[in-house]
Amino acid sequence: MKKGIVLSAILTLFFLTAILVKGQESCTVLMPRIADSYTGDCKQGLADGKGEAFGIDQYKGTFRKGYPDGEGIYIWQTGEKYEGQWKKGLRDGKGTYTFKSEGKDSLMAGVWKEDKYMGAEVLPPYVIQYRNSIGRVTCMKMGEKPVYVRYKFSRSGDTSLGSISNITMTYSSGSETWQSTFIGIENVEFPFEGRMKFNAPNAFNTAMLNCDLKFLINEPGAWVVTIFY
Repeated sequence: MKKGIVLSAILTLFFLTAILVKGQESCTVLMPRIADSYTGDCKQGLADGKGEAFGIDQYKGTFRKGYPDGEGIYIWQTGEKYEGQWKKGLRDGKGTYTFKSEGKDSLMAGVWKEDKYMGAEVLPPYVIQYRNSIGRVTCMKMGEKPVYVRYKFSRSGDTSLGSISNITMTYSSGSETWQSTFIGIENVEFPFEGRMKFNAPNAFNTAMLNCDLKFLINEPGAWVVTIFY
C-alpha cells in the first residue's frame, strides 16, 4: 500500500514537472534577436512579467505580450548596452546607452522615443519645493533678458506690501532690489534657488501667519513669482 502511494506521488511530481517545463518551453519572445531561449513569467504563451531572454543579443527585465516593456537591460552582440525604459520592444523613456566610439567608452543618457534618442533629460522650467500658509504661487517668464527673479504679493487684488512684515530672503545668486510693488533679485545665475519668508495677517485679520516659500527655477530668463497669501 505504501509503495503504491509513493509511486503515485512520484508520477504526480513527474507529470507536474513535465507540464511546467512544457509551459516554459512554449513561452514565446517576439523579438527574433533574443528569441532563442527564455526563462521567466508567462501569460497566454507569451513572455509577460519579469524574465530573461537570449539569442544573438540578450535582455533581462520586464516583458509585456512577448516584448521588452518596462524597465530592462539589453546587451547587443557587439557589446553595446542600454539600461532603462522600454515600450513594445523599443527604447522609450529614460535610459542610459553605453557604446564604443573610436575605441573609447561613450555614454548617452537621456530620453528615448520609439527607439530614437531625443536628448538629455528635460528639466521643468521651475519647481515649487515647499510652501506654508500660502494659497498658491505662479511663476511667469517675462522674457530672456535682463535676467532677474522678482516677487510680487497679492491678496484679493491688492499688490501692495503694506500688510506684510518681517521679510527674509535667501537666494543662490544675484543682488537685492526693493521697489514699492515688488522685491527683486537682479543679475541672477540659473539654476536659481530662492526662499521667501514673511508674516502676513490671515483672511480675517485675527492672527498673523508665518508664510514660507521655497522654489527652484531651472530655465534662464526674467521671472516674476507671484505669491497669493
